[in-house]
Amino acid sequence: MERETFAINRGRTLAAVLVAVLALAALTAGLMGCAPQQKAADTGSGAGVAAEEAADDPMAGQPVNWTMESDCATCHTSEAESAVDTACPQGVAHEAEGITCVQCHTDEATLSGEHADVKFGDKPATKATVDTVDPATCISCHGDLAEVAALTAESTALTDDKGTTVNPHERPAGAKHEEFPATCTDCHNNHSKDLPKDAMKYCAQCHHRGVFECGTCHELRDREVA
Repeated sequence: MERETFAINRGRTLAAVLVAVLALAALTAGLMGCAPQQKAADTGSGAGVAAEEAADDPMAGQPVNWTMESDCATCHTSEAESAVDTACPQGVAHEAEGITCVQCHTDEATLSGEHADVKFGDKPATKATVDTVDPATCISCHGDLAEVAALTAESTALTDDKGTTVNPHERPAGAKHEEFPATCTDCHNNHSKDLPKDAMKYCAQCHHRGVFECGTCHELRDREVA
């Protein structure tokens, strides 16, 4: 009799434990199902966060109504940061002189067109195009190419793969140089962290072999074939 009673009690105990385990599992699954789940598409992109911030912005979807008096830093955050980033010497120098965005980006017609359909909550802007900067604006403060060349006569910023250093603002006479005159913004970007690299990229469009000489590419090959 005692053995039967023991067996019955043991069975009831095991059943109670099993029921408790199942209940706990169901509760855990329910809690996990209610937890915020990050979408795979949002991983590492910040898109989900940006979407949530836009949804919380009462101005989201409203036209920006841009004018030349608008605060560019509201959208162009990376460019605004360059004005106080010592890695961007040009940006810092202009900021120190109190130069504002629209004093350099003067092409109001182009800027108005680019901002025509911009709304609050749109994807943050990443570039303020150099196409809206008139070289005449640069010259009005820094002087023309000849004047700037005199100031950079000792510069070693542009040194080719053979160790030849050239004055970045003194272009030798030549048909190609005359056919494709350089403008300030071809090399200079106020928000760049590597001005020499920017300038070399411009020069490399013709000086493919990384040397500041004539006849190193097509002309040299033509002579070799002849």
